[in-house]
This record gives sequence, structure tokens and C-alpha cells, in this order.
Amino acid sequence: MSSPLDQLARLISARREQPLPAEVTEAARRTLYNALATTVGAAREPAMDVVTAALAEFGEGKAVLPGRAERMHPLDAALATGIAAHLDDYDDTHLATVIHPGAVCVAALVGLQDEIAERDGAEVLAAFAWGVEAQLRLGVSVSPEHYDAGWHITGTCGAAGAAVTAGLLLGLDSDRLRIALEWAVEGGLGNREGFGSMTKPFHPGKAAVRGLRAALDAAAGRPGPGDTLTGPDGFVARLAGGKFDAAALTGERWELLDNTFKPYPCGIVTHPAIEAAEAVRAPLVEHGGPEAVTTIRLVCHPLVPELTGRVQPSDGLQARFSTAHGIAAGLLLPRVDLAGYATEVVVSPEARRLRSLVEFEATPSCARDAARLVVTLADGTVLEHSVVHARGSLARPLTDAELRAKAEGLVDRIVPGGAAALDAASRHEGPGYVRGLLAACGPGFRGAPSVVSEAEPLDGSEDHALARFLASSTVDGSPVQAAPGGDDRERAAAAAGALVEAGNDPVSAVITAAGGGAVAEAVSRMASRLDIPADRLLTLAAALSAVVARGLPSSAALRALGLAATQTTTVTGPAAQAEVSSVRAAHAAADGVEAAVLGANGFTAPDHPLTGRRALLSLLAVHPESHPEDIS
Repeated sequence: MSSPLDQLARLISARREQPLPAEVTEAARRTLYNALATTVGAAREPAMDVVTAALAEFGEGKAVLPGRAERMHPLDAALATGIAAHLDDYDDTHLATVIHPGAVCVAALVGLQDEIAERDGAEVLAAFAWGVEAQLRLGVSVSPEHYDAGWHITGTCGAAGAAVTAGLLLGLDSDRLRIALEWAVEGGLGNREGFGSMTKPFHPGKAAVRGLRAALDAAAGRPGPGDTLTGPDGFVARLAGGKFDAAALTGERWELLDNTFKPYPCGIVTHPAIEAAEAVRAPLVEHGGPEAVTTIRLVCHPLVPELTGRVQPSDGLQARFSTAHGIAAGLLLPRVDLAGYATEVVVSPEARRLRSLVEFEATPSCARDAARLVVTLADGTVLEHSVVHARGSLARPLTDAELRAKAEGLVDRIVPGGAAALDAASRHEGPGYVRGLLAACGPGFRGAPSVVSEAEPLDGSEDHALARFLASSTVDGSPVQAAPGGDDRERAAAAAGALVEAGNDPVSAVITAAGGGAVAEAVSRMASRLDIPADRLLTLAAALSAVVARGLPSSAALRALGLAATQTTTVTGPAAQAEVSSVRAAHAAADGVEAAVLGANGFTAPDHPLTGRRALLSLLAVHPESHPEDIS
């Protein structure tokens, strides 16, 4: 019997030559347009300065990055695009799964820009549509258990979408497409501990890279890892508690048609509360303004405080997961858009005071897209507003005019007139589709060099103990020496692959290739905690080694640890060929080195990437642990 991934690959391959239904084509075009608008809109954010500065250490390429002047290696352009598209949390949302599918697939197109620059619009849109559809169908098949467990479903399912988009454009047949999907499902990443930091948008960016790599490996004739979805150590068993609906993968229904677009730049569950606050603001001004507010009560779905219950965020990224801030911004500003999440607004005394007044009344019977806001004033006046279905929901989707207005607010401040040009390019039906899209996203912006902000003093947690250990550790043995210039990831990948092919253990191979840090014992202890073989932690091993080899301080070590931990799911396929192990080690070595460089450049990660509520050990550890020194 064929595996579910094989069935999905055959379904997509059988339909690839058939024209998409008109409504599906339009849904794909709107998704692509929105994703490129959010990408360009985030071009000047400090996080993008950090990303471009870090990736520049691996050398300059020729690939265009939407909204930026830098030229990058193709996979780096894909990574940066996926990060930008999701950075402001202003992108699309498939409400049934909470997947944001556009970012991953638009990043896949950017990563293949040279190969597909002159392709016809219908062909590109079809590949994009099937990539979005693949990740949504995978998400539906494991929902809600997978997301509810603490995984970031956009990253864990996104790589499959990028693999499909890239695989179709690379001309993979059904067998090769299945192999690409196997690698992509194994390469999915992301837990929810990183929400509120740069690590969250890293998930779709890196998912795009891993999906592209999967398609390129399949196109090169490399073997696949086997059934990484329903196999004994696959996605379903490791990340979804055994929940799987096979029919969701191969049914007739287009999930893409249920994709929606955000009117506010924050977590989707916050939107009803913001809309209610905006409605209350006008009468509030007539009764003394925000300073007259004494209490704020929000009746909402229980997911609101669970996902966005942070009351006092410290910056714009954290505020995107604070419904209390969304309410404060709605009461303070005429309209909540990117300006409402500027750090100066987030830290203002007025916003802090209003946030402190918010009380959540979690009500299971309240729909996810509904809320009731009750605001009491000093003179006893009570202002109240109910939202039955939030704007942007399936019941009240954004119109074409509203979507264009959103794009204008995002793009035109970076590229004057760019939103109209982007809209026209997205509607082009002939050759040169991707070339036209990228042209509409420029000329690009070049930011200032990033400034690394050191973290607060580390505490006594296991995560921080490991970071201190890495900062004080030394290089062990004879590491691979990096020559000046070039891409350290490529060198590490080549070295790790060669060492495995020569018969070396994959863990020792990636540690040596990434720099030779004395971290083998720490990796072994972590594997014991998770009750898995150590070779399921190759990216983590490579990152720890690279941190030590580069002599990073503890704060940077913690950031790199966070990026490596969020890429660790322990999902693997059953294939045991040496070539499979070699490919796996090569990619892990490259990813580990990259995590260290991003961490060194200030790319932010969660404070407790191992022990946080939705972090690696909390999600996967089998053996409880209470002594930090047992890891480090």
C-alpha cells in the first residue's frame, strides 16, 4: 500500500496539467499579492537589518530580495523573504488550522527566481496554489491536536508547501515529488515558544529553505528518507499524538478557498478585540478620552488569553501577542495598523496603563472571531461593543478594495506607487511573471548595520546553564579549518557529508564539520532526556559546536541555542541508506552554522528555548530533569 505522501504526490502530479478552477486561481493570486505586500512592507524593520547583515557573512549572491537592495544566494533570499512576509504578523491565515501559507510559498518563488523568471503566469500561479494547498491539507490532517500541543503549524507544515511549489516548477515526476515531500515533512520546524521574537517569522523562512532543498535534492536523484509522515518516528507519531485524517490529504475540497487576510498586524485571535476597541474609541473621546477609563473587560474565546495573554510586552514583536495591547491601541489611536505596534507606542505610559486594566473573561461558547468589550469610565459610564464576526474572517472577508488599501499602506511607503504595480504584475498572464513581480517590489532599501543588543543577565535555568557552558567551552580535536571568504555553511555541509560517507557517526561528523566544539556529551544527555538516538539532534549538535568554535558570549549562545532548538522536532524517516544519512548530516551542519551566525548578529530567540512552556524539552522530553548541570 502506498504511503499518504505518495498518494498526495500522485494526486498533484495527475492534476498539474489541468487548469485551476477560476476561483482557485483568484484565491492564489490574492494570497501571492498579500504575501508580497507584507514582505515589502517589512523591508525596513530592524529584524531585516539583522537578517541581511548575518547572511552577508556567507557571501553576496545575485538573487533579488523584495524591498531590499542586497543581493543574496538564492536560498538566503528565500529565507529572508519568508521572514519578512511573516514578520509583522500581517499576512494571511487559514482559520481552520491557523497556518499562514503565503509566506512560505512566495519565499519558494523568490528562491527559484533565476530558474523561473520567464515562466508563464498561469504555470507559476498553479505551482503556488498547489504549494499552499499541500501545506493546508497536511495541517487539516493533524488538526487541532498538532497545534494545540505547542507546535507552530506554519513552520512544521510549511516546508511541504515549498517542496510542492518548487517541485512542480522543477518538473519533478510523482516519484520524485514524493521524495521531496518526505524530506520536507522531516524538515518541518517550529514550536510556539518563539512567539514574540524574531524566531516566529524565522519558521516560514526556514521552512521555505528546507522545502526548496528537498525539491532540489529530489531533482538531483538523491533517495528519500521514507515515510516521514505516518512512519514509526514520523510527524503523526512525534508531533500530533497519533491524530491523522488521511482523507484530508487527497479530497476534492480546496482549502485555499478558505484562506483569509488580516486587517491588523497581530495574532488573529486579537482581531475581534481590536475591532471592538476601535468602535468604542469615538464615544470614549466624548467622555474624557482614554485617561477616563477605569476598567476594561473582554469576553472572548479561551484561546485569546492562552495565545495572546501577555499584558506588558516590551516591544512591537511581543505586542503582537498581547490582546491587551491591541485593545489599548484601539482606544488610543484612530486606526490600528503598523503604527499601533511601534515600540514607542508599546512602551508609552498610556498604553501600559490601559493594558493593566484589561481583564479576560474566557468563554468557551464565544466564537474565535467574536468578542464583547466592556469599558467603564470614571464617571460611571459604561461603553460596550460586540463583534459577532471580526473583519477579515470567513464571514466578513476583506474585499478587493480593502486588500488593495492594505497593500498601499504597506508597499507605497517603501516603493511609491508599488502597490498598484504589484497588483498589475500579479494579474499578468504571460511569460516573465516572476520577473515582473520582483520588479514591482523595487528599487530596494538598504538598512543600517544591525546593532547587537545583549540580553538580560542569565538565570539559573537549564537553558541558561547550557548557554554559559557553551561560552566557556573549548574546541575539541581537530576541527575542519575554514578558509577565508566563502560560505562556511557549504564547507561544513561538504565536510559532514564526506565524514558520514567515510563511515563516521553522524553526530561526531556534524560536530567536527561545524567547528569541533566539545559538545558531544551535552548532545548525548539531551538525547537521553528525549529518549531518542543522538543522531536525531544533528542540527542542535552542529549549532552547539559552531557556537563554541566561534567563541560566542553566553547571550549569543542562548540565541543560537533557541534557533537550533526550534528546528528540532525529532521527526525522521525509516530509510537507513548511507546516502540518506549523508544528506541529513550535510544539511544539519549547514543549519547549525547558520544558527550560530544569526545568534551572533542579534537575531532574537525565546528566553527559554528548552524549558519554556512550548519549548523543546517541554514538548518532547520523556525523562524529567531538575539539574542544569546534567545537560551542560
